[in-house]
Amino acid sequence: MASPSAHQCQRDTWAAYYASNNVATRFDGVVDALTTEAEIAVSSTPADANLPPIDGPLLSQVTHAIQLALESVFGKSSPSSTSGCKMPAALFTVPQDGVKEQSPLYYALSAALDFAITHKVDLSNTQWASSAAARELLEAVRLKLVDNRQLPLVKVYFGADIPDDKLAKLSATVQSLGGRVVDSEHDATHVVDNIEVRSGDGADDWFRTLSKQDGRVLVHWWYTPDSYDAWMPAEPPYSAEPEEASEHSGPWYVSCQWVEDSASFNEWMSEEDYESPNAANAAGNNASGAKRRAHAGVSGEEKRLRPD
Repeated sequence: MASPSAHQCQRDTWAAYYASNNVATRFDGVVDALTTEAEIAVSSTPADANLPPIDGPLLSQVTHAIQLALESVFGKSSPSSTSGCKMPAALFTVPQDGVKEQSPLYYALSAALDFAITHKVDLSNTQWASSAAARELLEAVRLKLVDNRQLPLVKVYFGADIPDDKLAKLSATVQSLGGRVVDSEHDATHVVDNIEVRSGDGADDWFRTLSKQDGRVLVHWWYTPDSYDAWMPAEPPYSAEPEEASEHSGPWYVSCQWVEDSASFNEWMSEEDYESPNAANAAGNNASGAKRRAHAGVSGEEKRLRPD
């Protein structure tokens, strides 16, 4: 029997994650604040506006639905007429110590609830994520994040070793994704070099484990977006203990493939997967990806399970 597609496997594992009580309780700290905001929104809308019962399970479900909507509207397989870049998956991460007010996820939920009330969108299930309202709701979320300075602007400086014709194409790509090309490394969040870090012989099969919960590990496959990360059983080849996240300061030094793959997936890729050798030489910068490569795993099973 054929196995389910990797992307379906990924969606299924996240559905179970967001449905768990362990995750739902992480929203408890913002339930009161979001309920107060929702009540204000209801009071300023027509009488038939409804206030959804706001609790941890609902907020967890809405967080999941937002990410499903992002894939539906802006993902690699979305209609070619779609414009705009998928918002980073990291903005919607549920912290293990709980969601806090004034965090990116808090503002995203606030915008989603407000939109649902004023536009009569039913958030009691995830079906809205594939509806006509999804794009408008995501735009409301994006504007809320921008207004509260929670959506980082990617500013790219291109190294002098990039040929002019390639530079023109890469510059246009950065701008199409909503980034900005800058003239100085000092102003950049990313410094792009003309070097390849991904080439043949199973290069796409590298992965790293990010966290562990309830007998499963969160797996990130190199050269795929963070939104493709999946919860897998904590058994070979995914049995390695998650490494402690490395601190990073200063701009990222990455391969030009980081820009190209970001365009392919319509989502800014994980910088650690594309770090340039120049990262290790940059003052004040932590070349975390190079260190982690030695601990990554490779196997045929992993390749079968990794997202397409």
